[in-house]
Amino acid sequence: MQAQITTPMAEAVAPAAHGKAGPSRLRRYLKNTLKFLLGLIVLSFFANWLWILSGSNQWELKIDEGGTQVYTLKAPGATMLKIRAVMQTKEFTLSNHLAPLLDTSIQDDCARWVPGCLSYKILTPWNPKTQSNVTMWTLGMPGPFSPREILLQGQLTQDPASKVLTLENIAVPNRIAPNDCCVRLSHVHNVWRYTPVGDGNIKVEFVNDMDMGGAFPKFLLNLGAPGEIHKMLTVDNPKLLRQEKYRNARLDFIDEGLAK
Repeated sequence: MQAQITTPMAEAVAPAAHGKAGPSRLRRYLKNTLKFLLGLIVLSFFANWLWILSGSNQWELKIDEGGTQVYTLKAPGATMLKIRAVMQTKEFTLSNHLAPLLDTSIQDDCARWVPGCLSYKILTPWNPKTQSNVTMWTLGMPGPFSPREILLQGQLTQDPASKVLTLENIAVPNRIAPNDCCVRLSHVHNVWRYTPVGDGNIKVEFVNDMDMGGAFPKFLLNLGAPGEIHKMLTVDNPKLLRQEKYRNARLDFIDEGLAK
């Protein structure tokens, strides 16, 4: 059997060789990690570019549950989906549906109406003659994103023949000076439409067209918004409208028409 001879020189060389291999593996790891991250960033930008260019510009049905249908529309060049929800109900009159417009107490607990709401301010009270108001919602966002301010002008119109009520909420971001605390939305055009269809039934339509602005990951909104809007129409809003103060409302500037 051949004996293994270990010399002091060999003992000195072995650790040195091992020491070189450690930093070399670390450099390769860091290099590969950097390549992966750069590739991921490039892929994300490419996917976002393709998403912006995509879109049929047609309404597509996404949810059909509980008598409520939710559609989405992707327009080429847009980052956000438009969402349209439709349902019918005979539980509420036109006045019942619109009564919250006159309810100043929403300022005390706005989160009941909009999840994540930090504050709701009535800047210009509802005017029955012009059938308009100006309000501002401030919504909290998950960190590290800044709160969002939604400064809206509400405008109500009613067709004298069909009695269809249309409430448009449009962003007016320059109505007051900006706040450093928040990102103020520049694009909002949300529409509520109430159509009497006979026998006390009212067709309720809601179109959500808004962009949260800033660096917020818009794919999260596109992913979750259809389900949230379905829940709003079928669960959240009816529950709020069943309060006695809305049930007993009768607004003189609204013609109930066929909804009687």
